[in-house]
Amino acid sequence: MSKRITKAIVIAAIIGIVQPLVVFAAGGSDQGKAKAATQSQAPGKMVEKYPVIAYGPITGKTAADYKFGFSFGGIASYADPCPGMADLAASELGIPKITVQTPQNWIQNEQNQKLDGLIASGMKGIFMMPSEPTAGNAQISKMVSAGIPVVCMGGPPELPSKTVLTLATEARQAAYDGTVALIQAMGEKGNLVALIPMLNDTNTQKRLTGIKDAIAKYPNVKLLQSIADMENTENAMTQLGDLLAARGKEIDGIMAAGYTAAATCATFMMKPEYAHIKSVGFDTDEKVMTAIKAGKMTGTMSQNPWGQAYISMYTLKMLVDGWKYKAGQPEVINSGSFLITTANVDKYEQMIKDETFKIMATWTDRFDPPVKM
Repeated sequence: MSKRITKAIVIAAIIGIVQPLVVFAAGGSDQGKAKAATQSQAPGKMVEKYPVIAYGPITGKTAADYKFGFSFGGIASYADPCPGMADLAASELGIPKITVQTPQNWIQNEQNQKLDGLIASGMKGIFMMPSEPTAGNAQISKMVSAGIPVVCMGGPPELPSKTVLTLATEARQAAYDGTVALIQAMGEKGNLVALIPMLNDTNTQKRLTGIKDAIAKYPNVKLLQSIADMENTENAMTQLGDLLAARGKEIDGIMAAGYTAAATCATFMMKPEYAHIKSVGFDTDEKVMTAIKAGKMTGTMSQNPWGQAYISMYTLKMLVDGWKYKAGQPEVINSGSFLITTANVDKYEQMIKDETFKIMATWTDRFDPPVKM
């Protein structure tokens, strides 16, 4: 969840999702496209793809009631696809495009200023990832108390929270699954190094716990060292380079549980002197995907920021229209993660899209509908 996703990857990811969405909504025919175009001029009808969700302003509301904002916890490549996917959802829903205000640094006070600015400019709902889980929860409580519904994504605030729900990768489970795959590639023995993101990231400790829990299942595997705060590329290259230079021959596996960490690991794994080291990453940086295709990395754990943004926009629209999240539904919903390997590296975008549509197919079941539509 760091380092800038290359322009080609972002465009490919968004196009890969947008095109099937259009076909799905319009039936893939000229007649379907004409029908969709007619619908876009008729607020008050239902979204054709999800026919129980209202399209456009409902009775008594205007477009201004659907002005939604997005704020990520700090500058990170993980969030790059989110505005595009939020705007795709907005176009399907017949509501205004998203307004984005993200702080430069992962500091809650900085994000609070951005969020306060969004509310002051008339936003009626927010989807966000808090910069810090505890301090972020205080800001969420303030916004919800002021009548602004909040949906979180990427990582939850400290729970319990007044946020309606959080869409996120199950961070501990994804790290656990990736580490098990790595250990199996290592022959279930040897020394393993963990590379993790910033310590104040809401998911970092969960990932480290998952890594340690997986290692505990294998008595012949040892956690040789963990390196944190690998979000800055230069810093990550220096830290990993120094470790490999000093102890490279002792290392049998690297679990790179972060975007920059994984891209940095991929850079070193392409070098022949590290051919004996197995590795698994997180996310889909171009360097990581190239290393997987070349057989230099075992794989990488996918995440789903595309789906998180898309579903968040639908959720905010539903909430403004009077839908209520049912009591007993989970506070955090797994948005999907799987291991990308040489066997499926060319299909992962379709897999992410399928996972998003699978969630949306039963999404309204988690809510009580409004009394009147």
